[in-house]
Amino acid sequence: MNDQELHIWIQACRQGDSIAQYELYKALYGFAYKIATRYTGQHQESEEVTQDSFYKLFTRIDQYTGELSFLSWFKTIIIHTCIDRYRSKVSKPPMLELEHAVQMSEETASFPDIDAEYLVDMIKKLPPAYRLCLNMYAIEGYEYHEIAEQLKISIGAVKSNIAKARMRLKHWLSIAQKNSQYAR
Repeated sequence: MNDQELHIWIQACRQGDSIAQYELYKALYGFAYKIATRYTGQHQESEEVTQDSFYKLFTRIDQYTGELSFLSWFKTIIIHTCIDRYRSKVSKPPMLELEHAVQMSEETASFPDIDAEYLVDMIKKLPPAYRLCLNMYAIEGYEYHEIAEQLKISIGAVKSNIAKARMRLKHWLSIAQKNSQYAR
């Protein structure tokens, strides 16, 4: 899909054109599903988040101003949909304070040379709070305070969740590296 075609679809979607909505849905489904899966870790939930995100996209398309690229704007919708789903599942997110987290050096932030698909599978196995914070921080580039605001938890809890996610991944990666069955 090129920029001109995308612009035409956006304009048609603003007018309620169901064919344009379907074409945009087909073109962006894989993009949306991949992001949702990174956050939810489960196929069924990723499907639901993807559908909810498209619903929000089509009902709020008039709010798209063009300041961001359309994909960046849609990505924000997907991430916020994942956050909303997470919040609705937990009455009170885990408040793991930083003093309980093991301090990690910068060297633990880098992972060994492991197959990317295996790493994605491991991230999916993290507890939801860890996975959400790690995705927002390491992949989406949110700052600690932004994550804390979005999830309505303390900055210490965000840092703790990220540190514990990294520790768990590092442990799993070290096991995988020793087994070398997943190493490239």
